[in-house]
Amino acid sequence: MNLAEDLYVAENISDLETVVYALKRNIPMPRLYCIVFISQKNRYELISSWQLCKGTFQPKEGIIVGIANGKRETYDLMAFILEEAVKEKKDLLNPSKWIEGIMNDVGV
Repeated sequence: MNLAEDLYVAENISDLETVVYALKRNIPMPRLYCIVFISQKNRYELISSWQLCKGTFQPKEGIIVGIANGKRETYDLMAFILEEAVKEKKDLLNPSKWIEGIMNDVGV
């Protein structure tokens, strides 16, 4: 799983280096949730690091765009991403446009 160049990080992530290290090596972390953009479906999904790292969910064309500790914080972070898209007058019917450069990170 790839990580976006400009990763959204919730305030409750205290050690970003450790989290990135774990995700790159498929090491699940307790309570860690990821916001994943799936280009084939053109949508975002909220997935626990356990599901992501242990193979219960493995999208081929997915990219992690945000991370947070706990579901509630992940929902708040997704709401923030959406609020930013609204402020910047992005096409809300096309989630791939919500984050600048996301399609470059995916490689599409």
